[in-house]
Amino acid sequence: MARSWGFWTRYKLELLQRYLDAFTTTTKKLSTKRVYLDLFGGEPENVDRDTLLPIDGSARIALNTDNPPFTHLRFFELEPNATKLRQALSREFPGRDWLVYSGDSNDTIHQALADLRAADAGWAPTFAFIDPNGPHYTWNTLQVLAAHKGPKAKTKVELWMLFPDPLFARLLPRTGEVRPADNAAITAMFGDPLWHSIWKAKLDDVIEPADARDEYVNLMRWRLEQVLGYRWTHQLEIRNTRDLPIYHLIFATDSKAGHDIMSYLYDQAAAEFPAMAREARTLRDRLKREAQGQFDLFSTVDPPLGRVLGASPDRSERQRLYIHEPPDEPRAHDVSTCPYCN
Repeated sequence: MARSWGFWTRYKLELLQRYLDAFTTTTKKLSTKRVYLDLFGGEPENVDRDTLLPIDGSARIALNTDNPPFTHLRFFELEPNATKLRQALSREFPGRDWLVYSGDSNDTIHQALADLRAADAGWAPTFAFIDPNGPHYTWNTLQVLAAHKGPKAKTKVELWMLFPDPLFARLLPRTGEVRPADNAAITAMFGDPLWHSIWKAKLDDVIEPADARDEYVNLMRWRLEQVLGYRWTHQLEIRNTRDLPIYHLIFATDSKAGHDIMSYLYDQAAAEFPAMAREARTLRDRLKREAQGQFDLFSTVDPPLGRVLGASPDRSERQRLYIHEPPDEPRAHDVSTCPYCN
């Protein structure tokens, strides 16, 4: 059975497709090899929640990137999805150099990178898509990826990662009593307990919830740059049809081309995403009315949600909506009365 997703997932995957096309194009003069890593490969069958139309998952998108193609693709997934993904890709993409590693990607990434180095692909331009459903990747994994490049590589592995900042509001109750497992998972994601100071400031009403979310994102970006040494990081907030934040997409790169391309894509996203949200709300409202027997004139057979990528005015014809800004140094908060901050 196919898994259903909101319009924001479809849009995220369209952005991924556009960036991968640009990534392979801009790196083909640097190397004959290109590596794609997908740390949460997902299921092979996916549909749009509103239209029920199929959605190509990240694995298919990466394998269909062809100008030029990725030469080495490595997917990671837990069972039973790993087997389902492996079977589907075997039917559709025989003869390609791809592998599905079963198990927790935080554990199996070490073997995968060692295998790539053994295949003389450790130095190749590499892009990692990190798209979990929660705080499921660790700082150690990000550190391993950042350190992967060989002596011939010009840049680190590029990271495009889902950062589930609104999830912290659910995992970190206002009583101050956080479950030890949640505390450990978030600390493992940041690689440092410094995030406690943000939580404590929110508990003490020093900052608002929205400010806390911003500071969590800023802290992750700051650590990617200052600790792992990435030259640029970008952030893009993703919201649902009710205009509520659901996660950020954080991008980290050493490549000037990658920095410029993602700046352009995030600027387009700032114009296009609200239009897609309005379109999704309109369709959802119409389907709700039809379920109640209320049909709009000429609407019983409608086209699917339109593809609006590229439909916004050219950036030269409008004011830029996204401008890259580096992260700030994290603010220090008083954690003297925080039970988990030491």
